[in-house]
Amino acid sequence: MTGFNSHFWRKKLEHFAPTEAEYPFEAQPRLLREGVECACVRHQLSPALYASVAQAAASLAVQGLAVLKLPDGSTVPLSIYFLVIAMSGMGKTRAFYTFFAPFLASDRFTEADYAKAVKEYPDKLSDYKKQRVDLNRLIGKARAKGEPYDHLKAELDKLKKPDEPRLQKWLMSDTTGAAFLQRMRGFFQSAGLATDEGAKLFKYLHQFLPDLCQAWSHGLIDSHRVGTGVISVIEARIMTLLLSQPAVFYDFCANHGSLALGMGAWARFLICAPSRPSGKLISDDKLDATTAPLDALLARIAELIAEHERRVKAGIKEQDVVELDADANDCWNQFIKEMTDRTVKRNADGKAGDLSDVSEFAAKAPIHAARLAAVFTYFCGGRKVTQDTMQRAITIVRHHIDAYCDQFSLSKAIPRVVEDGMKLETFFRRLYLDTRGNTMISLDSLHHSNTTNDLKLDKYLLPALIHLQQQGKIQIVPTNGGKQYVNFRELINRLN
Repeated sequence: MTGFNSHFWRKKLEHFAPTEAEYPFEAQPRLLREGVECACVRHQLSPALYASVAQAAASLAVQGLAVLKLPDGSTVPLSIYFLVIAMSGMGKTRAFYTFFAPFLASDRFTEADYAKAVKEYPDKLSDYKKQRVDLNRLIGKARAKGEPYDHLKAELDKLKKPDEPRLQKWLMSDTTGAAFLQRMRGFFQSAGLATDEGAKLFKYLHQFLPDLCQAWSHGLIDSHRVGTGVISVIEARIMTLLLSQPAVFYDFCANHGSLALGMGAWARFLICAPSRPSGKLISDDKLDATTAPLDALLARIAELIAEHERRVKAGIKEQDVVELDADANDCWNQFIKEMTDRTVKRNADGKAGDLSDVSEFAAKAPIHAARLAAVFTYFCGGRKVTQDTMQRAITIVRHHIDAYCDQFSLSKAIPRVVEDGMKLETFFRRLYLDTRGNTMISLDSLHHSNTTNDLKLDKYLLPALIHLQQQGKIQIVPTNGGKQYVNFRELINRLN
């Protein structure tokens, strides 16, 4: 029952047809849309891939400068996480180096400054120690002679130990859990966990998935590490872009799928599984004939990088605030209601919502849309999210809902799983009544019932069980003897 991902069932059970809807390219604000269109048409690579990577770059550029203030008065980071699943040759590397070039350039300067600081640090530390020794000696002599030494003590108190050089780059690409936390400890830090080779990050990703979840939710990390106590990180600003081959991602799901799904990690990612362009990409605006739109997009990213670095050097901790205007707020609340209606476990007609088995993502879809709208707004120079911008963000998030369903929805991979789940519910209810209150059954007994006329789900029993487990209606409980039992007490409680 561990490591579930619907990709397994696609291959084993059904002829799976992924979502074929085109990426809503026009929903991006003009600055992003034209820059992305210019790049993907020139390179003849997937618009969906290029749009996701460009939006990740925009998120990283703004997240250290502004926060989103929600209607209830709370604030959330502008961090957005992206997962792009694409085969080799789809353009992951080219997209990464196209839109992250300003960050890579800044990191090269940072590395040079860091190398210089490391070289100079021993001399600075030595001078500091020598000055302390000399001042203490003078204070001791003055005290012995009965002479005033307050001026010497004041000079000693002013001495400050030089800070040990610390490398604070924009991008992390190969890290462990401990290294990730260490990078996040600086108050001014704003970093992107991004690479064009997802295998690097997936190797250690399970170590800091809980920290990523906390950083996305509220920018606070309170992580317990064996031997190091508690590591607290306040106002963490982290953008995550995982560009991965399918095999790497599915191997991770097989090994750590229960952990990731259990804590809702993937629900915090906007997932994109781009397809190859079916024909030659062209631009109605002739954007393939000029680099000006792409240059303008990269210049805006560089401008925001420079502003962030200026604030860090000046010690400015305050961040700008982005808010929804009244119309954008109404639009957002309508989207919230829609997601609530589509994730109900059982509506008035007794049917589950069409997104009930991916409720973990649908529940976060509104905040994804709000953050994306805020990133668009600030990136283009505004502070107030308009209704138009909110609608654009919602349109894009709807595409990611479909992409999430492709990866994790059992009802998408196996259309009959919802009906089979209801058959299982009926079976459990009858068992509860026949046994006068029993809410446990062994998997062995359940498999036996499945081979008789009692159930007859055949090879679809396991998907139906997982479907109910994802909805929180049952638990799979192991025993010391190695057997597994299905506990359906929660299902009975809901029915009653």
